[in-house]
Amino acid sequence: MNRRILVIVASIIVLIGLLVGGYYLFFANGASLSVGLPGDPFGSSGDRDQTGLLGPDGQPIQGAGTVVAPRLIRISDAPVAKGAIALYIPPVLPVGTSTDPEIPADTEVRFIERQSGNIYAFRVHDRVLTRVSNRTLPGIQEATWSSDGSRAFARYLTRAADGTEHIDTYALPADGGEGYFLEQDLEQVAVQGSTTVFSLLPNSTGSIGSLSNTDGTNVSTLFTSALSRLHAGFSGNDLVLATKASSGLDGYAFLASRTTGAFTRILGPLRGLAVLPNTEGTSVLYSYADAGRVYLQVLDLSTRNSTALPLVTLAEKCTWAPGGRAVYCGVPTALAGNVPDEWYQGAKTFSDRIWRIDLDTRLATLIVDPGTVAGVAIDAVALTVDPVGDTLVFTNKKDGTLWVYDL
Repeated sequence: MNRRILVIVASIIVLIGLLVGGYYLFFANGASLSVGLPGDPFGSSGDRDQTGLLGPDGQPIQGAGTVVAPRLIRISDAPVAKGAIALYIPPVLPVGTSTDPEIPADTEVRFIERQSGNIYAFRVHDRVLTRVSNRTLPGIQEATWSSDGSRAFARYLTRAADGTEHIDTYALPADGGEGYFLEQDLEQVAVQGSTTVFSLLPNSTGSIGSLSNTDGTNVSTLFTSALSRLHAGFSGNDLVLATKASSGLDGYAFLASRTTGAFTRILGPLRGLAVLPNTEGTSVLYSYADAGRVYLQVLDLSTRNSTALPLVTLAEKCTWAPGGRAVYCGVPTALAGNVPDEWYQGAKTFSDRIWRIDLDTRLATLIVDPGTVAGVAIDAVALTVDPVGDTLVFTNKKDGTLWVYDL
């Protein structure tokens, strides 16, 4: 009898053990997953911070970022999606006879943490970091922002059930509201101001360029072209498009009319051609390779005349200053090899100094040398300046960290 009781007890213990083991096998990892809200394809991380950028209570951090040198701050230690935006925050003045002190102007840098897809805002002068959206969208590689910072067009890789990889683009509102998907496998997304989106979709015969509102409405086809693998940027009311840069191929750049979609060639053939138009529609910064050397020039769109600049870098490592008459660039201390191909492929990285080039005087001014002042090597990409020219933001291609320099 006792033997029978022992067998029953042992069986119960084994059964309990199997149930507990099964629970941990199938559900233990569930605690780290985000639970999707109705209509939310990505989920929400609630009050939890999955990035390590905020404090343990998820509250804003005072004194955030790491000051590595005077006026040079590393905002994030973790990789961010390529592409941030710098917003000017005007001062808050006392009301009437109030004795409250004036709150000075500041710059707010908005960016997406790559691992989680959460949107963060960093106040440069106050050094306060806040998470403004906790929508979870893991693995974002790049983001293109509307000029008011209200929406980011986030791009990331997905894998279909048949194993094929695709590029998804999601319009991610900064306030955590509902967004929407754009067409799958877009080559590029460009945003003009806070109202207009240009998207480029490759197909079997070339590519299709479309325009829409930033809320996804009013979609229209601008052009259908036999050219593929184009790179686009707004230039005034029109677009500048260039073929993919390679030192082994002739490159061309075109001005595409916003009203007719017609192409007009403005540059080429030039090997390794890369372009960066200013938003005013007056000039195009461009780089190209010839006989193993790289050149940096600026094209005046009204006269079609080009002017050589005193420094050498790639156009992708630059951004326009407000007003469109100066550029800030990451200029490598050494620029050699099969460029830009090896740089695109990740086989080569650079250590940059940051320079400002005045296009009217062709005067180049050194802004900061991170290697000298902080002992850090930065391969600067995705540069951007706030609307009043107070701060310069850039990403280090070497590790994906985000940086800001107070101009």
